[in-house]
Amino acid sequence: MSAADRLALLRRAVRDGRGEWTTHRVQELYRERSHAAPFRRTARQDLAVLARQGLLVLDDTDPGRRVFRLNHAHGGAR
Repeated sequence: MSAADRLALLRRAVRDGRGEWTTHRVQELYRERSHAAPFRRTARQDLAVLARQGLLVLDDTDPGRRVFRLNHAHGGAR
């Protein structure tokens, strides 16, 4: 699976899913879709891409945990 395919999969899952997105959740998503689980770094970078694109926002209320949430202001809710 290419990086573009992986990001498209994550983008769809974020728009269709609920709750928080962590590197662990992203890795589980990729595993469920028969994609070799990437390194945590790859999952973290994928989340950062979607945050830069405005789809996700970082919830930094817990400094020990990086959690991203759907940015409803971006029109992510469908």
